[in-house]
Amino acid sequence: MFKWINNLISKKKTQPKAVLGVNITPHGAAWCVLESGIMTAQSTLEGSFKQPADALAALFQQQVPPALPCHISLSHHFYQLLLVDSPNVPDAELREAVNWRLKDLITQPIDKMVVDVFRLPADAYRGRMNMLYAALIEKARISALVELCEKHELQLHTIGVTELALAQISRQLSETQNRGVALLFLTGNNGSINLAENGYLYLTRTLELQAAGGYSGNLDFNQDPTDNLALDIQRSLDYYESQLGKSGVSRVYLVSESVEQHHWCDALSQRLPIKAVGFPLAEVIKLESELNTLQQGLLTPAVGIALGSRHVAA
Repeated sequence: MFKWINNLISKKKTQPKAVLGVNITPHGAAWCVLESGIMTAQSTLEGSFKQPADALAALFQQQVPPALPCHISLSHHFYQLLLVDSPNVPDAELREAVNWRLKDLITQPIDKMVVDVFRLPADAYRGRMNMLYAALIEKARISALVELCEKHELQLHTIGVTELALAQISRQLSETQNRGVALLFLTGNNGSINLAENGYLYLTRTLELQAAGGYSGNLDFNQDPTDNLALDIQRSLDYYESQLGKSGVSRVYLVSESVEQHHWCDALSQRLPIKAVGFPLAEVIKLESELNTLQQGLLTPAVGIALGSRHVAA
């Protein structure tokens, strides 16, 4: 009944004048109203949340949004995203076929999970491999979100993943047309690097900003956390070119609610062959008031999933 952002069905229908975008992470939540390319209302909340429904409940307790078509973006902490070979079946049978493959790759019973899939673009891996991403989330988490939206009389249309929400919002940047872009999403001590072109996701990798050994951005162990972060980004860029067969990306865009992490952009630019900058949300939509770093970091995926839903359904 509720579909991920990539599975919205294209239909000839009148578009709603305004839509509601919601973003939920373990460290905060936000909603915004988009109307004719303008953010007309918004609310953000910082906190610590183990379940997405806990964050959504706290956000609604602070301020209930208007009853509009609602699209929710969840950060990668709340689901698994697996890259698997795509079965040679029609799209209508794809999810069921993938479920059989996933049963041996996860620890939870597959019947307790909601599974959705999205294919990589046809030119990924130079056409040598047919791959897809499978997103898995516990049914109980989805049910809790649905119940909250029904309680507040919100018209829930979509529950989606941050990786696709960011890929969708990147298509609004004029300088990235027909060029790849790296979207660095950081929240708390975790994050992801997402490589997209023309609004389509080609590669995503999870980043652990604090880990014992290997990759670590923990200031207790590294004087400069951007050293290893830049290395991990560079490895992803190299894979994007050498294995997926794509040309280089134009820029690294950082999405984070942390002022400290935004200060990493200059250091990353010095360590990478391309420039790293904060995501320019004001270039994508018109803002009726200035946003601080926390608000921009939390609202960017919310805007992305709202814009993405309108783009696919048009």
